Amino acid sequence: MQIIDGHQHLWDTAELSYPWLEGFDALRQRYGPEDYRTAIDGIDIVKSVHIEADPARGAEVAEVDRLVRIAAEDGMIGAIVATAPLESEDREATLDRLAADYPMVVGIRRMAWHHEDPEFYSWPSLIEGVKSLPRYGYTFELCANVTQLDAAVTLVRATSDVTHAINHCGGPDIAGDGFAPWADYMNQLAGFPNTVCKISGLVTRAKADWTGDDLRPYIDHLLDIFGFDRVMYGSDWPVCTLGATYRGWFDTLVDAVKGISDEERRKLFHDNARAFYRLG
Repeated sequence: MQIIDGHQHLWDTAELSYPWLEGFDALRQRYGPEDYRTAIDGIDIVKSVHIEADPARGAEVAEVDRLVRIAAEDGMIGAIVATAPLESEDREATLDRLAADYPMVVGIRRMAWHHEDPEFYSWPSLIEGVKSLPRYGYTFELCANVTQLDAAVTLVRATSDVTHAINHCGGPDIAGDGFAPWADYMNQLAGFPNTVCKISGLVTRAKADWTGDDLRPYIDHLLDIFGFDRVMYGSDWPVCTLGATYRGWFDTLVDAVKGISDEERRKLFHDNARAFYRLG
């Protein structure tokens, strides 16, 4: 079966600054296309979608420019989700530049995950920035953990014209057995017709000695509330290597859904991402 990886990152800390890597020493190194191809060896990944890696302010366009050059040389990246300072008054300058010069950009992510304010996604200025995305034909990648999902609900409710891809399953506290509060927020998010969910990022939210049984209730719940028309596979590579190898996470998800139909499997691992990211 052909696979589309809806979520991977390449970066070079020598070329661009990624402040959030402070404290993640295991990730503080260059990750290029050759590393990605090594990680996916034996898995039929036909295209990947590069999701921004939260570069330093002012480097948003530079990150995309670097990725476009990599895509031209390597051929694996089929689409790019960039970042932009959506909460800032100068956001249109970045969005205009991306739209004019980089047709591979199909969406914008502005992360709450590393933001110091858990209410960031409910800021009026951020909401206004997200509301501007349809003018550019962009979707929004919603990246928040469970402590920030209340604000995420506010954002989605206020931006009904924007399609939101919920990253990393909403960041449940699997290690702390935090199913109930997370499940309630995800039920709310799934209730909005303009949301889809990316099945990724779970291994880094679990205990170091996690098993597939630890992740299965979270996967099952998301498939139940979003259905197979609104979910996509994502690796979160190389961040996933903090909790598992690429193959380890991929095989865990394959095993978790082993009872689904061939059509449902194609939607989860290929068709939905192909349509959502306009991969042709």
